[in-house]
Amino acid sequence: MLPFIRVADIQLGPLPIHTFGLLVATGVILGTSLTLRRARERGLDVDALNSFITWMLVCGFVIAHVFNDVFYEWKVVKEDPLRLLRIWESISSFGGFLGGFIGVMAWKYFEAVPWFKVLPGLTMHKLRLRKKPVPVFPFCDLILSVFPVAWIFGRAGCTTAHDHIGAVAPQGTAIAVEAPYEDFHKLMGRYEGPPWIKFEHGPFARYDLGLLEFLFTIGLSAFIVLTWRRKLPTGTYVAVTCLAYAPVRYVMDAFRLSENDNRFADRTPAQWMCIALFAAGLVAAYAAYKYGKSGKDPMEVFRLSDEERRAQQPG
Repeated sequence: MLPFIRVADIQLGPLPIHTFGLLVATGVILGTSLTLRRARERGLDVDALNSFITWMLVCGFVIAHVFNDVFYEWKVVKEDPLRLLRIWESISSFGGFLGGFIGVMAWKYFEAVPWFKVLPGLTMHKLRLRKKPVPVFPFCDLILSVFPVAWIFGRAGCTTAHDHIGAVAPQGTAIAVEAPYEDFHKLMGRYEGPPWIKFEHGPFARYDLGLLEFLFTIGLSAFIVLTWRRKLPTGTYVAVTCLAYAPVRYVMDAFRLSENDNRFADRTPAQWMCIALFAAGLVAAYAAYKYGKSGKDPMEVFRLSDEERRAQQPG
């Protein structure tokens, strides 16, 4: 069995640095950096990609919080409606996926243009309908070629926060953790330390779904990184990520605690989303097959000339 990992927050003077938030931020920064690097290597429009990522991340984090509160914490929201506005308090991974998709589709049809200067160096922008919708599939594929690597850090955050404690496991189960307490509320409680990191061994076997997904994501990332130097049809990474993640997450959610997670027609919100995600993966796989067979590459829409590439070089 696996040890139960405890990680305390980092205290920077009077300011506590939450390990979960630090790991999520690291994943976002690393994922963005790797995506931009891969775009530059392919001579793509980095300015357009930066705009795409901004829309995706902003909508992703906002909807991640709202989705979590509506589908998982509604009883708390009814007692404290202002919780919906405190987007830093809780997030849902599938809420983030849904929000990212909404942001991407909004970027497809709208653009932010300068409106007026508030201060030197600070300009207000307004939204304007694009003259022609911009294709989003190429950038989605580029991002998903990197996303699993960044997702490792997000699920490492869940592993340290223990916010996905699952069902009781048979004693001796290799992929279960040796929980020190039977009460899952205590398992999900914050660890204060010292030491900063602690490996506990207890008599209660539990599935820690954040840890299991963390381990799965490491394997998926290793597979994807090995393909980075190969020329694959656009859509391949969307297909692989969706088709690999959806069934694994669907099965994992079957082990979520009914006391801690709502069910809708006997399925968690994430399981319903997994069905949609798997369908999206099938569509992406078909599109990648068609692009590979025809030799057409939709990524060409964002390909820059040599002069335009030099203009976008940092520094």
